[in-house]
Amino acid sequence: MGQERAALGVAERRARSQAACARLLNLPEMADLTGRTVAGYVALAARGELDPEPALAAIAARGGRVAYPRVAAPASPLAFHLADRAELVAGRFGLSEPAQHAPELAAAALDAVLVPGVAFDGEGRRLGLGGGFYDRTFGSPAGSGSQTRRPPLIGLCYDLQVVAQCPSGPDDVAVDVVVTESRVLRREPAR
Repeated sequence: MGQERAALGVAERRARSQAACARLLNLPEMADLTGRTVAGYVALAARGELDPEPALAAIAARGGRVAYPRVAAPASPLAFHLADRAELVAGRFGLSEPAQHAPELAAAALDAVLVPGVAFDGEGRRLGLGGGFYDRTFGSPAGSGSQTRRPPLIGLCYDLQVVAQCPSGPDDVAVDVVVTESRVLRREPAR
């Protein structure tokens, strides 16, 4: 899947990213963004990831705040910090991330989270890069019994990354919505 994604030409990736970002901005989760915080990410261009930057710029222009994830340590959850894209620095795994001193927000304080991935399916299952960061951050604490507020998780990918079924384990956290350049897939809520 990663090879197919990376094989898309730069112009094709840009056009598909623009289309997916337009579709994302029309979601109910993106209505009335004034004072709300959306966590994004910086696409790994070398891997051909869909670029959320057009949506993140629009969110800021609509009065929203943009946070980016920061990897503190390999086995830790993600930390989210408010930052402008121009303020991001080189971090672990070749990621662009906020500096450690940027204002940090609790994951539960986010109003929506854009989640990258290698593949997604219609049930919201996601295949990431294998680090488990989003799963650790948004999964339920083991045995805690607490109902911590979890923001909507929105997978952002090219249509070619949507598969019939992604492998999933007990610790994997599904996204609520998958947005591509041509469609929106909503996971049925748990009953």
